[in-house]
Amino acid sequence: MLTLYWEYLAGSIVVQALLEEIGATYQLQYVDMAADEHHSPEFLQRNPTGRVPAIGLDDGQTLGETAAIVVLLGEMHSKCRVVPKPEDKDRGAFLFWLNVMTTSGYMTASRVGHPERYAQDKDAIEQVGKKARADYDDFFDTMESAITGAPFFLPRGLTALDFYLAMLTEWHADKKALFASRPDLENLYQAVNETQAYEKTMATHALP
Repeated sequence: MLTLYWEYLAGSIVVQALLEEIGATYQLQYVDMAADEHHSPEFLQRNPTGRVPAIGLDDGQTLGETAAIVVLLGEMHSKCRVVPKPEDKDRGAFLFWLNVMTTSGYMTASRVGHPERYAQDKDAIEQVGKKARADYDDFFDTMESAITGAPFFLPRGLTALDFYLAMLTEWHADKKALFASRPDLENLYQAVNETQAYEKTMATHALP
């Protein structure tokens, strides 16, 4: 059985939703980052980067980094269409946009949520936050123009990209403003929220 080491929101949403969509058998193990559990010797032995989410495989290995987990799960469950196979013509586009979301998108979201991690002076922290919010809107503008499916990101239908992009919108402080000029993004978000996989995942991630 797979083990998902998870935290509230962030990349854990993507991995759990993907596990649900492909019908994998898994168990959840919460990592309390506020209590520094991700830096515990036990967790670091499993995942030396100390990053969450991570997934424990049946052979005892633990794999971190959301993009790597997504690709591996897709290859382990190749009959499911949510991750294009190497021979699929949209595999390249999938990998490209997955990496855009995990680097540009996620890191910008991190600056939005935690500008204090990127500066020390109070004024500098405020500047980092202001620039991050502007960059976040620019990122979503790019996503709006990149959506080629209807309502999902790729023409093939639901993929892990849709779970990832929906997750990134959860970090935005004002969804009404976010969707006001991005109708394709809003349609994608609504379609993802109607999937059983995402609905169950968000129930897990409802903050206590």
